[in-house]
Amino acid sequence: MKSNELETLCADWPGVSNNVKWDDDLVFSVAGKMFAVYCLRGPHRERISFKVDRERFLELTDQPGITPAAYMARAFWVTISEPDRFSRAKIGEFLQHSYELVRAGLSKKQQMALGVAFAESQPVEAAAQPVVAKNASAKNTVAKRGVAQKKAPAKKALPKKAPPKLKAPAKAAAKAKKV
Repeated sequence: MKSNELETLCADWPGVSNNVKWDDDLVFSVAGKMFAVYCLRGPHRERISFKVDRERFLELTDQPGITPAAYMARAFWVTISEPDRFSRAKIGEFLQHSYELVRAGLSKKQQMALGVAFAESQPVEAAAQPVVAKNASAKNTVAKRGVAQKKAPAKKALPKKAPPKLKAPAKAAAKAKKV
């Protein structure tokens, strides 16, 4: 896949911009956050790096032609080091999923600015976050994945201790001379 094909593929996605960084890389971003990098020249020419789910990172890097991305593997990025092994459609799927992962990590305000409904863009892991119940009868429960659980009782504040009394400087000096 060539750089102009990537630009065409990503052009229709909300908020996508691209620019050349580090002299050799065409970087695709959404709201200033990178989701794909295409190497334009040098020994890594035509390699494509992108973000993947942490659950799929090891699965993908076990495949021939995919390696952990240099400097970005800790953030679950992979590099397609042999793009000819994959169809354009498969690379397109990888890039679209990377875009969706990065977009889902944006703030609600940024997502609304992109015209993306917040609930649609939440990844499965984020959708399972606890939600505090709002009705009065369930005030002390937390709804998580459809199961009500008791909240831990709030800790009571301990009374503050009075600071120790300080001796007047003149009395302390006189006492020190006697000793």
